[in-house]
Amino acid sequence: MSDPLTIGLIGNPNCGKTTLFNELTGLRQKVANYPGITVERKTGRMTLPDGRAAEVLDLPGTYSLVATSPDEQVTRDVVHGARPDCPAPQVILMVVDASTLARGLFLVSQVLELGKPVVIALTMSDIAARRGVVIDLPAMRAALGVPVVPIIGHRHVGIKELRSELTVAAQGEVPHALTTARAKHADSTDPLLVEVANRYAWIDAVMTSCVRHEAVTSHLTERVDRVLLHRGFGLVFFAVIMATLFMSLFTFAGPLMSACQDGVQALGTWLTQGLAEGDLKSLINDGVFAGVGGVVVFVPQIALLFLFLALLEDSGYLARAAFLMDRVLCRVGLHGKSFIPLLSSFACAIPGIMAARTINSRRERLMTILVAPFMSCSARLPVYALLIAAFFGHLAGWQQGLIMLALYLLGILGAVAVAWTATRIRGSLASTPFILELPSYKAPQPLHVLTQVWQNTSAFLTKAGTTIFILSILIWGITTYPKPSAKAVAASTQAFAASYTAPEVGSEAEVQRQLALDRRLAADALDHSLAGRLGHGLEPLLAPLGYDWKMGIGLVAAFAAREVFVSTLGIVYSVGDPGDETSDLQSAMKADRRADGSPVWTTAVAISMLVWFVLAMQCMSTTAVVRRETGGWTWPIAQLVGMNVMAWICAFAAYHIALVFF
Repeated sequence: MSDPLTIGLIGNPNCGKTTLFNELTGLRQKVANYPGITVERKTGRMTLPDGRAAEVLDLPGTYSLVATSPDEQVTRDVVHGARPDCPAPQVILMVVDASTLARGLFLVSQVLELGKPVVIALTMSDIAARRGVVIDLPAMRAALGVPVVPIIGHRHVGIKELRSELTVAAQGEVPHALTTARAKHADSTDPLLVEVANRYAWIDAVMTSCVRHEAVTSHLTERVDRVLLHRGFGLVFFAVIMATLFMSLFTFAGPLMSACQDGVQALGTWLTQGLAEGDLKSLINDGVFAGVGGVVVFVPQIALLFLFLALLEDSGYLARAAFLMDRVLCRVGLHGKSFIPLLSSFACAIPGIMAARTINSRRERLMTILVAPFMSCSARLPVYALLIAAFFGHLAGWQQGLIMLALYLLGILGAVAVAWTATRIRGSLASTPFILELPSYKAPQPLHVLTQVWQNTSAFLTKAGTTIFILSILIWGITTYPKPSAKAVAASTQAFAASYTAPEVGSEAEVQRQLALDRRLAADALDHSLAGRLGHGLEPLLAPLGYDWKMGIGLVAAFAAREVFVSTLGIVYSVGDPGDETSDLQSAMKADRRADGSPVWTTAVAISMLVWFVLAMQCMSTTAVVRRETGGWTWPIAQLVGMNVMAWICAFAAYHIALVFF
């Protein structure tokens, strides 16, 4: 059996490359990073018509093989065979947007000079036709000397013909030649300028020979853009879209979340119904299901967030939002290209930070990396949802959504404040020019959207099933051991009995007395455990924020992953408060009392905690990625310390201001 053919998929950004990649490879895809860097490496398997297996490399989008960003450097190195960790493509599948053909031909001219078989997939042909662009395909094939296949990926148009041409290319039978016209007015001595002039002279010749333009009326994209890209109304529309998104998280996801919670509790009860009382049953119920289950219930909200973002991206609106936000971002020293990394950070800061590699300016790329964690990622969503539902649950769903939106806006304001301050210190707010390809509006492709939602949500669930599972067992262990001695338990029981009048045997009062004793002993055991000692050690630092030692345990665990805070509280309260009336986490939190009888959790404490989670840096994985992106520990340590100091100060202020009103 012959080795798989390696096909390099290359093209400009927003040319339809990802859609074609998904169409060719289906679900046989694998995503990783190139060794030593954080640039994403996406590969997929396909079978050619002759039965030969092929591996497709989806290379980062680029306008030129003269690289100016880490993404473009990877594409350049791979197609030239300069990366030992990645096989050089044997065939180049070049994706060209028919509606912006001249721009795509610049990269085509460079690819044709690589000396490899090339097949061109011409996308967006239907959009080009609506714009009055008519392409003479035989003339184009003759001018380029390579096969040109028009495709509409999401409608499966041209895919069969493209596979056939790739089969021929694999046999080395694809002729390719590039005769670059010489510029008539190259009086320049700069060889780079001469090369560029030559390429554009060749592009002009190709366009003249195979493209004609027909008169058409203003197409839909232009008419819609006059409204959505308006300096005033465009920003208002963007704000409405974002507000609708966050209000929907509570309005639509509520019933599904309740179903998830009931399902998790029922599964835990069913699995442990035959087990005797003891540490094993406690581990399963109070450790695994209280920990992992406490986060899984928020999956409907997380999936809904990914669904909205995928719809906005697939429709072509996100590129417009980036264009709009460039006017705002440049005033604080960021760049229009920062918008997509920052928006990606709402799902997770790690891909957002990785996406910053498309920014050419090192200063703007570094600033984007430093402020990306201020965007409220999906890991914060369980914490937000828990506290909002517990302390603002009396409000309508849309009002809870507005509170959620305010938290996201607070993170954005934090990022703006840091970026503006940093750039003012450096003495310049000037940013490099922002050039962006605006794709045409189109109906979102259901399969593509659902694939994105599934991949992102399953990644979150995988994290819940691995990281949170392991940490849940660890946290259960440190909240359970070491146990109090029998002598300490007897003394606590005796002190409890002395403070209560013995009720009548078999009465309801006796049942309540026993439950109170169980809670007292469980609380003493938690206080005696390793987690209790750690929490008490942190209490002096956290008390000014309104937090107690139990919250301290959750905050420490949250440095592994923010959503672990919810699972940790689930374990702490299930271990330390076994009464039936506090079987769910929200009830347990509101029922918790301090030694003087006052509630541990109040609205002021919840507000302070929300502010902390908006602004604090609590993700070890993100810190590791920042170190890799910046090439050292200086910036990640500065980011970690700076964000957490800022979070402590703001949470302190929020707590004491909230005490006045609540």
